[in-house]
Amino acid sequence: MLKPLLATSLFMTLPALAAADDLSWMEGHWRSEADGRVSEEIWTNGEGGLYLGVNRSLRNGQASGFEYLRIINTDERTAYCAQPGGGEAVCFDQVESTEHAVTFENPDHDFPQRIRYARDGDSLTATISDLSGEQAFSFGWERVGD
Repeated sequence: MLKPLLATSLFMTLPALAAADDLSWMEGHWRSEADGRVSEEIWTNGEGGLYLGVNRSLRNGQASGFEYLRIINTDERTAYCAQPGGGEAVCFDQVESTEHAVTFENPDHDFPQRIRYARDGDSLTATISDLSGEQAFSFGWERVGD
């Protein structure tokens, strides 16, 4: 009796998820390789209003970093949440979405304050920056598989 009650109470604490904006263009396995460095980003579909992602970096064949990612869509907001190194999540609210690009912002975060993903054919680019765009870094990947 305790297990069903516990499961019900845990479920009730989750925010109501809505159908996520169509970010299906982000789904899949993305990878880049250069100078002994490999970067991968993998995104699930947005079924149930939740996209899950993971990023892994390798240097000379050894793991050098990772990040858990998710994009949630509730009745109140659509947000991108990142957990570098598996740490505490930092969330960014969606401020713009087009057919193949999406932008999230969190002006209260030190850096980055803006995260933008864009797809061009089989290339995916993530750009992180401050709100002014003066401090900006881009990461690019190519689609792996179908």
